[in-house]
Amino acid sequence: MIDRYTRLQKITNGNIKVKEKTIHDYPTHWHEFYEIELILSGCGSYIIDGLERQIEKNMLFFMTPVNFHRVSTSGSDVITLMFMGEACDKSMLFRLSSMFDSDCVRLTDSDTAYIASIMRELKSAVACGDTEYSFHLLNCILGKLCRLTDKAPSGHLSKVQKAMLYVQNNFRSGVTLSDAAQAAGVTPSYLSSIFLTSCGTNFKEYLNGIRYDYAKKMLAFSDMTVTDICYESGFNDYANFERNFKARFGMSPKEYRASSPV
Repeated sequence: MIDRYTRLQKITNGNIKVKEKTIHDYPTHWHEFYEIELILSGCGSYIIDGLERQIEKNMLFFMTPVNFHRVSTSGSDVITLMFMGEACDKSMLFRLSSMFDSDCVRLTDSDTAYIASIMRELKSAVACGDTEYSFHLLNCILGKLCRLTDKAPSGHLSKVQKAMLYVQNNFRSGVTLSDAAQAAGVTPSYLSSIFLTSCGTNFKEYLNGIRYDYAKKMLAFSDMTVTDICYESGFNDYANFERNFKARFGMSPKEYRASSPV
């Protein structure tokens, strides 16, 4: 069974955790929180959603709750930052989540030293229970990444973007239009209207798109049964899941798993 990590398992207290450590081989896994891993030294392979990157000094990896990843290394020194979405500025988180998509950033020595120093300061702030300072330090790291990747935030998130981020973090549960509208601070009817105008698709299609893409990853990277994957992806009717999966991708879930190169 593929490893799944919850906030309580890895972050334990609060919404942020920082660890400096030496990593070795990790099997494919996913977690319900965000993760930034800064490579200080070492070599090997980092595989996110099937895309392999060679581990090198000054590389930074960013994982969201929809990414599956594994590591193959004989020993790499890293600083790992794990955090929940509510622990930081939503505007920067949305832009970074939309941009990275299984990629990484190659930093300069000076940028690595800067981010590492902020991470260590954040670790100290978390240990002291200084929530406000921790919030600002985490935003400092995300802001630096936005700047390095030319994804600088431009003001606050729109109502639609707030709803999209809510869906990205909660799609496995029984998310409804009303839930997303409440998170965005608008009425369900208004969100439905502006969602279609802004995204070119309705809310339900956007939600299902995330769920089906996630189900594809589960089929490729896990040994869970197709039935379990259906429910794990947020669907509650297996017959409809199977029928709509085939209509969307041209093959059944079982056929897709058999054809996956992973």
